[in-house]
Amino acid sequence: MPKPELYIIYTGNKGRKPETISLSQEFFDGADIDIEIKARGIYESDTADIINQYIIFCKVFDGQRKLYGMTDQTVKETIRICKDRNILKEYLISREKEVVTIMMSLFYANSISE
Repeated sequence: MPKPELYIIYTGNKGRKPETISLSQEFFDGADIDIEIKARGIYESDTADIINQYIIFCKVFDGQRKLYGMTDQTVKETIRICKDRNILKEYLISREKEVVTIMMSLFYANSISE
């Protein structure tokens, strides 16, 4: 039987970057809990793989969100910058309208929950 593995993709810029994150350590001060989960952290690197491109896309988006708020300009600028930097370029070219729609739906859902 294959051994299960869990991963957490970290898209932020700050904070510590442990190799493994433990549920009990992070949320329960290391207490003995009935279910212990450990996940490996994946962070931005120098590789061009799809996961790293996704992390960079998220960072570009966060920077644009800070400039323009939760607007369509944020989404369009994020896509433009990423295409210019060859980040998820083929995907963004082929599915740009879909990406804009999904991201704007997330903005709308976020504004309702606030």
